[in-house]
Amino acid sequence: MTPYAKPRFITDPEIIRKILDRCKIIHLGMQEDGHVYVVPTNYGYTYEDGKLTFYSHGAMEGKKWDIVKKNPEICVEIDTGFELVDSQDPCDYGNSYGSIIGTGLATIVEDLQEKKEILNNITRLNAGTVHEFSDAMVRHVNVLKVEVTEFTCKSGVMYQK
Repeated sequence: MTPYAKPRFITDPEIIRKILDRCKIIHLGMQEDGHVYVVPTNYGYTYEDGKLTFYSHGAMEGKKWDIVKKNPEICVEIDTGFELVDSQDPCDYGNSYGSIIGTGLATIVEDLQEKKEILNNITRLNAGTVHEFSDAMVRHVNVLKVEVTEFTCKSGVMYQK
């Protein structure tokens, strides 16, 4: 069996956390009136006791917010790596990557203190910093919370043990 034929599903929380920390963009998939809408954005997350929650932010208005208000069911996807793993045998080509795909329910966060904590979660993951956000600052940004109800984590060679 070649290394690429191994099962690629990852259940180890340590590896899942590595993938969550390495990725920087989340793709939020939403549906409105039979049409799919996908938005790439920076994210933050919490992952405790197998429960995964993603966070995003953005302007106060826009299509993303309109859709979430109508239909809070959302698909999330993150990925990292994707380097070709070469082989002499064309059937053994593969990719080195890590990815998480899941579904969940999205809510728009209204509480100012919770918004501040989430914004710091996002900046800590993406910039390695923590900031003091004033009430005035957080009143001018929407914050999205996606409580993931189910997800799978997969990896090519990158995170295989």
